[in-house]
Amino acid sequence: MPMFSLGTWKAKAGLTGAAVELAIKTGYRNIDTANDYNNEAEIGVALKKVMDEKIVKRDELFIQSKLWNSNHRPEHVEADLDQTLKDLQLDYVDMYMIHWPQAAPATGKQASTRVDGAIADHHSKNPMFPLDDEGYYCADVESHYIETWQKMEELVDKGKVKSIGLSNFNKTQIEEVVAIAKKPVDLLQNESHVYLQQKDLIDQCNFRNIVFQSFSSLGSGDTNYASYASPTGTIPLRDAHINALAEKYGKGPGQIMLRWGIQRGISVVSKTTTPKRVVSNFDIWDWELSEEDMKSFDQLNCGWRHLLWGEVSHHPDYPFKDELPYGYVLEKCSNFAPGQGKTD
Repeated sequence: MPMFSLGTWKAKAGLTGAAVELAIKTGYRNIDTANDYNNEAEIGVALKKVMDEKIVKRDELFIQSKLWNSNHRPEHVEADLDQTLKDLQLDYVDMYMIHWPQAAPATGKQASTRVDGAIADHHSKNPMFPLDDEGYYCADVESHYIETWQKMEELVDKGKVKSIGLSNFNKTQIEEVVAIAKKPVDLLQNESHVYLQQKDLIDQCNFRNIVFQSFSSLGSGDTNYASYASPTGTIPLRDAHINALAEKYGKGPGQIMLRWGIQRGISVVSKTTTPKRVVSNFDIWDWELSEEDMKSFDQLNCGWRHLLWGEVSHHPDYPFKDELPYGYVLEKCSNFAPGQGKTD
């Protein structure tokens, strides 16, 4: 598995395909996608183009996607994957993850994919982010990720996916899956950056022979979903220490953080559709941070998670209950296209 991936979460329509094409021409071989991002069809066009032009062969690419929360019921899992394969114009994906442990937003009544609406809307319309009559996310509380995982294993046997993994799971949930898994848990993708370094989780993954992969590797910039400001009073890209290192090495702050991730020995996902940054983010292989400077990142590990998504915390499998503020009261949906960026 190529350890550096182009992310497509919150990548805008009309820009995503060009970013994927440029990334592959630049040398990227891992592309991270998901049905709920509402851009897999555009990515599929770009993938077909670069393969038709013989820039890359299919077996040289590592395409990873994710099962959405509304499709955790075993009878709905394959429909989710089939839509992804159709959109990506592929016969298989190299990695397929359970996107979140909780079946919320979800009703459990029928499969819901991009073509049904990668938006939040009333459950009667069967969107991927179903809402109840009062505007709260629906939760399929009778669905549990163990049954979901077992269905995912069948997809490996069918050849539709090469490997399977998890995303946004906590340590206890990972152990529960590992205990029953007949196919290996090959990947864990969780938020991780200089303010949320996930050292214990990485140690757990190393012990279980699971590749740890960071998303929001730069802290998600100004498009972060944080409800609460970072304890540092800023975001990682503007952090004074990161910018001092950038000046020292003659690199951008993003390059410093991406290089730090790679030198930690983890897999790194970084999203951008800006052509200049698609290229510069990949310029991290012919230089390295000193041992002293790598150690200096320890001072930044303040535990700030931007993607808490408390609006789905009423599901029993929600993974970050211990990080919600004391007295947290469930909120109604406020972002009606969460996979595509902030909306008004």
